Amino acid sequence: MKLGNKQRFFPISQWYRQHFGEKVYKVSVSVAETCPARQTNSRMPLCIFCDEWGSAAYHLERDKSLVEQIQVNQEKIAKRYRANKFLVYFQSYTNTLTRAQEMQERFELALQQEKICGLVVGTRPDCLPERMIKVLNEYSQKTDLFVELGLQSFFEHHLDFLQRGHNVQCGFDAIEKLHQHTKVDISIHLIFGLPNETDAEIIQTAKIINDLPISSVKLHNLHVLKNTPLEQMYLQEAFTPISLEEYSRRVILFLQYLAPHIAIQRLTAVASRWDELVAPEWVKEKRRPSQFIEDQLALSNSWQGELVYK
Repeated sequence: MKLGNKQRFFPISQWYRQHFGEKVYKVSVSVAETCPARQTNSRMPLCIFCDEWGSAAYHLERDKSLVEQIQVNQEKIAKRYRANKFLVYFQSYTNTLTRAQEMQERFELALQQEKICGLVVGTRPDCLPERMIKVLNEYSQKTDLFVELGLQSFFEHHLDFLQRGHNVQCGFDAIEKLHQHTKVDISIHLIFGLPNETDAEIIQTAKIINDLPISSVKLHNLHVLKNTPLEQMYLQEAFTPISLEEYSRRVILFLQYLAPHIAIQRLTAVASRWDELVAPEWVKEKRRPSQFIEDQLALSNSWQGELVYK
């Protein structure tokens, strides 16, 4: 994929347009009820950044049925963006932490809805048992199926800080398993803004990704939400979020070393629940942080992939 003259990075919207032939938008739903750390009698510590909603985009609609969530959220997106095709995004918590039959039923219900052209499943790299791989393989033969893995980092000390409960090798194994035994498109989530994060690590992260069979990356900045372990660290001054300027610099460095064929799902996280955001304040702004990064790319005359072969 070659970037256009005015294009500084490869957005997922363009990837969708190339793949589906028109605009496609995700319809987020919340049906998973838990994750490994939140299971009854679990000895795994909670991820320090995750709130009680498990990253749900529309947490107030969790009590609605799957079909109702699809219809309500699809209507909102269609009205705002004039979209005609949608992917059902199973977003919150760990969606593969369930019975295979239940996942199959959810997939079938989702695909029966109008204007749905595929499915997106958010999960953890340590929650892909054989029974779920079989389901993912089955449906990747039937429809466009995307799996988003919350890897967050390729460095053990950062995973330890985040209390992820899995190691780096687990992430590599999950990608290999999906690539070898299914036809899903693989995406990974990364968090920048971690304590003691170095430029060398950011560059190495991009280089690692370039050699993996993944199609897209979603970037998050580490921010503090209420009722999370990270909030306690923040209040005790054991963690300080980075500024938008510094986060932007790190994202641009990452993009410069990232192969241009890998799509960017998102440049930065947005706090959808302002009342739960503790810090930093700039995460409340839906558009400005991304626009700031894009402006900095232009000002520095930088673009995705420019340093891949240097």
